[in-house]
Amino acid sequence: MPTSAGPVLGVLGGMGPAATADFLDKLAARTPAGRDQEHIATLVYSDPTTPDRSDAIVAAGADPLPALVHGVEFLSSAGVSAIAVPCNSAHYWFNDMQHAADVPILHIVDAVADKVRAWEGGVSRIGLMSTDGTARSGVYDRLVDHGYELMNLTDLGEDNPTTAGIRLVKAGSLERAQTVLVEAANMLVDRGAQAIVYGCTDISAVLGPAPPGVAVPVWDSATALADAAVDYIRNERHVGGTATRKVTHGAR
Repeated sequence: MPTSAGPVLGVLGGMGPAATADFLDKLAARTPAGRDQEHIATLVYSDPTTPDRSDAIVAAGADPLPALVHGVEFLSSAGVSAIAVPCNSAHYWFNDMQHAADVPILHIVDAVADKVRAWEGGVSRIGLMSTDGTARSGVYDRLVDHGYELMNLTDLGEDNPTTAGIRLVKAGSLERAQTVLVEAANMLVDRGAQAIVYGCTDISAVLGPAPPGVAVPVWDSATALADAAVDYIRNERHVGGTATRKVTHGAR
């Protein structure tokens, strides 16, 4: 159980392990802090045995929801103030996870949308780099609702370099993954994308905010979620309370 006197961020991770580690690095890097004690207290529940979310969405794979619900119930009952889930495809089950939690779950696509809306470059067509499951699930329709056109490479099937790059990350071949994912980003640009969103936190783990050779703006969902988490917890510190309400805004 958390012993911190202040608000604690719960992190539902393991999807995959590299993405969770990367998110925690980003959380520390994005926190305005001059000493250890000014950083955010976190409780991480990392379960890499959670069934593949993309497989469940597009190929009738094993259902990850029981594992997701178990994780958010664990974190919620442990006394965290809010929960971050650094896995885009897991947000397909956002409503079910939120129903199981007594604290807010921060939605990763809402965090991305805040970043896109705040940018003044006037893009309208966004290339989404994600698993096939995330691309097909409608999770990122939240951006469409704000007037943006989304593009992806799912029409390429097994030849989709985004999918190949994500698999390489999960296999630990990070240098090769970076090369393949940059290729995917440039393929989206060639198709007319005016900006790129990393809609998979495994991609976030290997590509930075300015990937080599990609000449359009890039938004990283893991960084956006880290910023949203920092803002939420710092606000909780300021008001001196811990959220216990359930959030009911929907997800697709």
